[in-house]
Amino acid sequence: MSLLARFEEVAEHLFTGVFKKNATRLQPVEIAKELVKAMHKNKQVSISQVYVPNVYRVFLHSSDWSPLASFGDAFLLELSKYIYAEGQRSGFTFLSKPSIELHSDDTVKPCEMFVEVDFDDSIEINWEADEDYEEKYSEDSSAPESWRDQTNILQSTGPLSLADPLEQGRKSQYFLEVLEGSDQGKKFPLKEDVIYVGRHGQCEIVLKDVEVSRRHLRISRMGTGWEVDDLGSTNGTCLNSQRVTKQILVPGDRIEIGQTVMALRRE
Repeated sequence: MSLLARFEEVAEHLFTGVFKKNATRLQPVEIAKELVKAMHKNKQVSISQVYVPNVYRVFLHSSDWSPLASFGDAFLLELSKYIYAEGQRSGFTFLSKPSIELHSDDTVKPCEMFVEVDFDDSIEINWEADEDYEEKYSEDSSAPESWRDQTNILQSTGPLSLADPLEQGRKSQYFLEVLEGSDQGKKFPLKEDVIYVGRHGQCEIVLKDVEVSRRHLRISRMGTGWEVDDLGSTNGTCLNSQRVTKQILVPGDRIEIGQTVMALRRE
């Protein structure tokens, strides 16, 4: 059994079926998956060690946050143990045992989340491995591969060499060019399928404009094109001078947020 499957069993036992009865709620295992993604995405490689964040702040819509928060620290400790086990399995180094925080934030849509990470050597987490910790989260050589293993395989050299080279080319041809605002002149390649734009340091595109929200909008790949989706920002999003919440983008479109104007370009 994989580490993720073990965590799911522990979470189900902890919540005694609460989430099974409501499939529309964000499931605890989805939070665990996103934390593992954030851990791998933000790893730092030194000469002899690979360090990963030890602080994880998860921002959820209040409807998802409330049922989890009612269980206090128990769920957070299980998440911490799971992330720690996944990190050890990968040979990563933590500055301390992982600290997990859940925050209510209604700029995040229901059933979605936003993870902020940090490296902080002043953090002290005092949980100790309980008696069945090894049974819950230790490596099982007969277990199927976890989400992490499957993702790493997809990102390795072998499978990438088998991908359609035209599709790979398309991913590097689009970029956002800042025409006006504090970041004027900057160009941001659209390398991922989902890209967050805002002032928050964990966004893929970070802007200095104080009138831009922390997470202002999301740009998503839609087939061979793109779609812009305002995330409930304070000042809104305009596309070609028309306010929008969600709209398909084409090259040349101008996205206006705060004092910043960006154009979608294709090389």
